[in-house]
Amino acid sequence: MFRSLDEMKAALDEQFVLDRGQVIGFPAGKPGPGAVDAFARNAVFNPDPTLRTHLRRCLRSAAAHRGMRSASIADSVERLSRPWGGALLAVRLGGHCYDLMRLVMRAARCAGSAGLVFEQGWLGQSPWEFSALLSAAALREEWPAPLYMRCCLPPLASDLLPGGLDLDSLEERLTVAAGADFHNLTLRISPAGLLRERSRGELRRLLRQARQEGMAVNLRVEDPGVEDGDELMRALAIATEEAPPLLLALPSRAQLWPTARQRNWVLASGARGLSMSGATAEEQSALPPRTPVLECRVDFQWARRIVMSDEYNRFKRRELLAWLRSAASSSASVDDATLLQRHEFQALGHLDFHLWDLEELPRFREETLAQLEHLHQALQPGTAPGTTPHGESPSPGTPPPAPTLWEEDRPGLL
Repeated sequence: MFRSLDEMKAALDEQFVLDRGQVIGFPAGKPGPGAVDAFARNAVFNPDPTLRTHLRRCLRSAAAHRGMRSASIADSVERLSRPWGGALLAVRLGGHCYDLMRLVMRAARCAGSAGLVFEQGWLGQSPWEFSALLSAAALREEWPAPLYMRCCLPPLASDLLPGGLDLDSLEERLTVAAGADFHNLTLRISPAGLLRERSRGELRRLLRQARQEGMAVNLRVEDPGVEDGDELMRALAIATEEAPPLLLALPSRAQLWPTARQRNWVLASGARGLSMSGATAEEQSALPPRTPVLECRVDFQWARRIVMSDEYNRFKRRELLAWLRSAASSSASVDDATLLQRHEFQALGHLDFHLWDLEELPRFREETLAQLEHLHQALQPGTAPGTTPHGESPSPGTPPPAPTLWEEDRPGLL
């Protein structure tokens, strides 16, 4: 850890050319990997808040100078709306996830796709910290694409889901996320909340604020049932009339719905297209590609897979499980895998920067790469305009596949 501001500034001067706190160049052409690791570690764990703040600004500025800027997924959705388009893959991350971000970036580069959205999944983490760590990971891995960061707000207090917050608190969180360079946002609501006038009004306010902040919104409707029909879609249309979301996110099992039902839900929300959320990598791989989606959010269950891996240091695993059992009041009645699943992000956060050495987990890294590659193949049915999904030129007279967006106006029949 840096012991003083002078020590930190000397280290920064070796790696960055700074002008009034902004990075405008690199003395060695690019920052050294070990230096980036040290800056990221200090940006989270150094006890001096002034030092942490300065390092976070420098990391974001350095990544932006190398073309790794925070961006809105709205531009990518425009590209995906054309024939032969694919889908974005959203990866939920939590804890002090610098190493985890690096692994995802490395695997995604090998899979030949950079269409990743990094969603902040741990509410206890500052958006400023998350954006700085993602910038540092991008610098370390020389990420060749924009940084699509997304903040996921907790449910409304007036909703029926547990853990809801009042509207003022959610508006403040949204403002902080926008200030930390997040250009993407997920808002959540339950079907019961949509049917309640107060919840709809609060959702409208958040959607308006997000639009004013220039954020691309995913509106996630949690667990609509088979019986939810026209009344719920009318309520959805009312809630989103003034500021429609970019994408409507539904649970992954909605991919099994009839196409007409999916289409009506998207049209009711005024969204540009459909997002699926919540499936594990294995479940998502098993779902049939009934309807094209513009984004799929997959739960990789990082903590359970990493810590239960044979490659992981056994002493660290025992240490982590002991810590979780001492911290969780209901831990005595559950097995190790369930305990890790319930407290995934606390586990990742507790491991700090000693989560793993990427070079020491070759099997885990290969399995992650294979999962990402398989998902990208499922989500990206074509490679480029003028080719088939397998790379051959289409035969003469073959019509191109239909665009993945439903372009009709919002229906008046709902």
